[in-house]
Amino acid sequence: MTAGTDFEMYPAKSQFRPGERVHILLEAPDNCRGDTLVDIRVFHHHCLAEARTVSVKQMPAGAEGIDLGVFAPGGYRVVAHLESGSQSITLKSRSITLRSAFDVRAHWREAPRYGFLCDFQSAKSGGEIQRFFRKFHLNVVQFYDWMERHDALVPKTPEFTDPMGRRLSAEEILSRIEALREIGSAPLGYAAVYASLADYASAHPEEGLYDNQGVQYSLIDIFYLMDISEGSPWRNHILEEFARAIEFGFEGLHLDQYGYPKSARRSDGSALWLDDAYPSFIDACRRRLGDGVGLIFNAVSGYPVHSVGRSAQDAVYVEVWPPMVRYRHLSELVARIRAAVGGSKKVILAAYFQPLRETKDADPDAVARSTLLLSAVIFVSGGYHLLLGESGGILTEAYYPDYGPMVPALAEPLRAMYDILTADAELLSAADVIDVTWSFAGGINDQILVDGAPSAVEPEAGKIWLHVTTTPHGLVLHLVNLLWIMREEWNCLHTEPFRATPPLALTIEWNHPLEDVWVQRAEEAVWQKVKWSWQPHVRGRGIHLTVAPFDVWSMVFVPYQRRD
Repeated sequence: MTAGTDFEMYPAKSQFRPGERVHILLEAPDNCRGDTLVDIRVFHHHCLAEARTVSVKQMPAGAEGIDLGVFAPGGYRVVAHLESGSQSITLKSRSITLRSAFDVRAHWREAPRYGFLCDFQSAKSGGEIQRFFRKFHLNVVQFYDWMERHDALVPKTPEFTDPMGRRLSAEEILSRIEALREIGSAPLGYAAVYASLADYASAHPEEGLYDNQGVQYSLIDIFYLMDISEGSPWRNHILEEFARAIEFGFEGLHLDQYGYPKSARRSDGSALWLDDAYPSFIDACRRRLGDGVGLIFNAVSGYPVHSVGRSAQDAVYVEVWPPMVRYRHLSELVARIRAAVGGSKKVILAAYFQPLRETKDADPDAVARSTLLLSAVIFVSGGYHLLLGESGGILTEAYYPDYGPMVPALAEPLRAMYDILTADAELLSAADVIDVTWSFAGGINDQILVDGAPSAVEPEAGKIWLHVTTTPHGLVLHLVNLLWIMREEWNCLHTEPFRATPPLALTIEWNHPLEDVWVQRAEEAVWQKVKWSWQPHVRGRGIHLTVAPFDVWSMVFVPYQRRD
């Protein structure tokens, strides 16, 4: 990340594997001609993991790769200071600070930063696609509506028309698959589990799903719902289609449903509960496709997480719809899923941000703040957000080709937030992150006291949301600025007059050895050591510190020296 310069820094891959050498890429403007000294520091959380100074000779306008070496599994942030050499035209004896992040994981499921692609009509620059996905560290990518038919996925011709009338190119799909593989991002193909087109449904009525009047379920009179239960011929048919999609080139599948029906009737009139059928179907996919294939299933509105949460999928994915309309509903949803799966799988929310459909006349700062607040609530809760993808765009609805633009005011602060998501996953979404908010703060709980502004232990308009977690690394306090909003709906444009937080005074009961306290503002995406002191607390004494004003989200980290 960079502010106010033409220089850029980002990792060579969206995610690195253990044992792989990590390379960071530096981009310079055309008029940078001389040698440039780059002081690079790599941090694991707040701790310095690597430091070196390199001289970049004749830094080009392209991307200069710097080998940082091999790192242990985990998340890392990179801070680089650029100092001009004797001939540099651009730097002119001034220094520039760039920031980014990277992580090293055995599999994307450990930190699924989900993105999307949906435009396969004509050839695009693979480099630009790679550049955006690396900058935001998007390591698993859904290819939405890439198929020729929902019941016969793989295109039979180089050019074809999809069921929605879009003209697509099989060559472009394959090109994008390869471009993502090159940067360590896993390409997943969209695959509806029970959708066929009308002609297939008409030819195979015994494979359909019907209501209690004998009418086959359908969506927009184009996609007809089929019986995925064990023993159904449709199950065997679509599993073979899924296998062909993997042979085509995808590394996994995004298994979709439409949220209905919850129960249905088979062609013989017998009843079927879909929450019984889905986990069995997912497990059948795993057996047919193998352990190396990625699987994500869409539990629309959270249904049926209770049955599919522990099935053989790699993450729990939920498309969020009303009545889950408030910020607290997002937090509660993530918490409920994490509890249901015992932290064994990461949680991804598809919370489509509708205000971005029309941004022409909207206040760009309001658009940016509203989007940042939505993602911050999900990240603080321990979840991931399917938001970013095609052409640097943002999802606004369930039909991905209608994505919205990236508002310029949003790009850099959102990128900083994704740096935090990448570097600090162990403090945000790891299985051993435990939410203790409701027993540490608020009401009778006085382990953590907040002064300077009203606060609450769930997202409430007009207050600071305080979210507290314990981790093996230390105590983490999240502070989210809701002081300025009057409405608690997440899918709205907040046009209320904005105000940053005032300085916030925190007092934390603490009975363990302590050296330093660290604070990270989402706008900066780097841990800063802050001054603190011992002050009287309700019982004994507590850590007292002041959190500087921030716009959206700030984290406080109190590392453990050891757990007694």
